[in-house]
Amino acid sequence: MRLVGLSGRAIRDLAAGRTVTVDGVEVAWPDHDRRVLGYRRQALTDDPGSAPYLLHVLLDGTTVAGRIGCHEGARDGVVEIGYAVSPAYRGRGVGTALVREFLAWLAARGVRTVRASVSPGNAASRALLARFGFVEVGSHVDDEDGVELELQADLVDVADVSTAGPAAAG
Repeated sequence: MRLVGLSGRAIRDLAAGRTVTVDGVEVAWPDHDRRVLGYRRQALTDDPGSAPYLLHVLLDGTTVAGRIGCHEGARDGVVEIGYAVSPAYRGRGVGTALVREFLAWLAARGVRTVRASVSPGNAASRALLARFGFVEVGSHVDDEDGVELELQADLVDVADVSTAGPAAAG
């Protein structure tokens, strides 16, 4: 499996319902996850330079196993991430691998603080993020998703990120 960043053009094309070629693989975005494309397209409009941070896909051969990205580009070394693992890949350590690789990518670019918002009922995601040092720092009510816990981790260095915890359900 390999994690591949999407260009601004690819994000815009996917948001418009078009299929794109990513690293030699035809990618069509699943209908159940289209909402994220609208958010990332808006982030591109607000800051075209944020494209490298916004959306990465985890490819397993010709299949998209998951996606991860930031809500916007890094600001003062801080980002907020969001991710999803395709249903067929859940419970196999894919989520852990996805987050591990993306956190290492962020650390290599000078990001030092990473935030995530998670539903209180999403025990798997909360456990996964805890393995990487995320701790609860607050909560808020999202207009679409309801109550979300605000989690945060400081990236000390790439070595800490690359060795965090055993693989587990994502």
